[in-house]
Amino acid sequence: MSTPEAGDFPKPKPERILLVEDNDAVGQGLSRFLIAMGYEVHIVIDGASALEFLRTSPPPDFVLTDLRLPDLDGREVALTARQLVPPPRIALITGWDLERDLHDRASWGIDWIFTKPLNVDELLSKLREGSKGPVPPKVQPLSPSYEGGEGIP
Repeated sequence: MSTPEAGDFPKPKPERILLVEDNDAVGQGLSRFLIAMGYEVHIVIDGASALEFLRTSPPPDFVLTDLRLPDLDGREVALTARQLVPPPRIALITGWDLERDLHDRASWGIDWIFTKPLNVDELLSKLREGSKGPVPPKVQPLSPSYEGGEGIP
């Protein structure tokens, strides 16, 4: 019996990112970085294209959206993405006043906020953290009657 070679196993599918950025240079640079880090990236330049992608494609693992888009607010992209099953982790990227604009981020379904210029190490750390999935609920202890061997309560 031979042992399998490393190439015999299928490679895991890369996590998918929808990147919504209207600044072409920023979008292309970030996309290249994320691809080099092993992610599959689909980039769009406006909110309407993002909503179309979310409606017609399998749910991405992550949505990274600029706050200020030419046609709509990035929070609207976040709200639509949050309705997907399974819902992606969502990051809002902004160069604007966070206190004024983003005091209500939980109601928009936003997991993380990043300011421009973007710290790519921080972004990568959050993506890796987010890929682990949600924290599992705490396990309830067994009831005393079950622990004593009397049966399931």
